[in-house]
Amino acid sequence: MPLRCIDKDGLKDETALRGYRLIEKYSEKGFIPKEDIDEELLLFFDSEKLAFPVNSQKDSLSWGMRILTLQDLEIPYIIREVVKTSCDWKKAVADYFRKIGEKEPENFVKIVGDLIFQRKGFLISGDTITSIARKYGKDGGAVIAELKGAGIISPYSGCGRAVSKLEKIYGSPLYEINRFLMKLVEKSFI
Repeated sequence: MPLRCIDKDGLKDETALRGYRLIEKYSEKGFIPKEDIDEELLLFFDSEKLAFPVNSQKDSLSWGMRILTLQDLEIPYIIREVVKTSCDWKKAVADYFRKIGEKEPENFVKIVGDLIFQRKGFLISGDTITSIARKYGKDGGAVIAELKGAGIISPYSGCGRAVSKLEKIYGSPLYEINRFLMKLVEKSFI
């Protein structure tokens, strides 16, 4: 599979290349063993939202609550699908939602596109997601749950005051969007 997913000239950074090759190698299994990871890769995976430590604070599924140490890393389902489709984000999203039993998986391609273009930075509010879901005849709560399960969004966590301030500006609750997927979507519209 070519490594030309983000930049038209491919991934040039050595750490990014090593990381993406590990994602390719372990996408079927869903986990990257800690023996294959170093600190640079751990930071790369976390920054791009490509893989996350299995352990978290308070057993939270939030990406921000994951304990960032060298340990086995879980690859989100959407990233597994992205790898299988040679970075065709539309096919990856449709395939994932078809697999989980959605009757109209193509609507989720539109929903994800809308999420990306209505976000503020890398954040989006639950209210905005609910509004987008309604546009496609879907229940907002169910869509949020499915997007979280796919690894497309995660509840945003951080310092209490900072999060409260962001929620006042953008709405609440806040969700973080998978940055790698966000870049794929944006590049497809350039």
